[in-house]
Amino acid sequence: MNIGFKNLDKIVNLKESEVILLTGINVDVLSGDIANNICLNQEYEVLEVVSHKKEYLIKRLLVNQSNVDYKNWTLKDKYTDKELQQIGQTTVNLIEVTKRLPTIIEQNMNLYNLRNITKLVSDFANRYADRENVEALAILDVFPLNAGHIDRTKYRKNIVNLFKNMNKISKKLNIPIIIVYDINIKNKYNIETYQPKYVTKQDIEIIDNINKYIDKTMIVNIDKTKEYIYNLDVYDTNSKIETTKLKYDFKYRRFIN
Repeated sequence: MNIGFKNLDKIVNLKESEVILLTGINVDVLSGDIANNICLNQEYEVLEVVSHKKEYLIKRLLVNQSNVDYKNWTLKDKYTDKELQQIGQTTVNLIEVTKRLPTIIEQNMNLYNLRNITKLVSDFANRYADRENVEALAILDVFPLNAGHIDRTKYRKNIVNLFKNMNKISKKLNIPIIIVYDINIKNKYNIETYQPKYVTKQDIEIIDNINKYIDKTMIVNIDKTKEYIYNLDVYDTNSKIETTKLKYDFKYRRFIN
């Protein structure tokens, strides 16, 4: 199992049961790209638990696979007949091979209790725990972890417990888990100019509480010297390991090598 980005695969090994914290800029896009790379291209099982509508992920998946302009999706009569044919063929291909589709669960009222997310991930991981090799991946992009615009002080204990539980599940049931965490807006942007800051691991406001439960941290930052180029800094528990670069394809709303 590989993340699907050539240089990043040399740094982060998803064949190991690790907990990976993903944070920074456009991380909801990158987490979805990773899910699609692993599920659609490599045919491993992927569970995505998200707080937003799953239709967004499905729309982006279809656009990515069809290679058509994302912004034209909601504009009437903007796709050409050829592009519509590409979307139709992509839909048929995905439906015919159902094992290649990620399992997407929307966070409902029940799953706002993070203990229920722990149970959901545990039940999913147990299906593949007896396999010799890693066969599945879980990605969590859930409230309140992805709500950097609010004061999460009152959620701190529950958030820390979630990381602790994901660490136990990952090690016991042999599954890598990616957790999306939106850094506090003040740590991510200059509030006066609203220009993005260069985020480091120390900008994660609860890092001292969760660091021992995380094997890797991936932080996405804009490379200000080149348009649509992003730096991806990878840390282990103690320090930064390496930096790699990804290109953001604005037309298709996806990261590429």
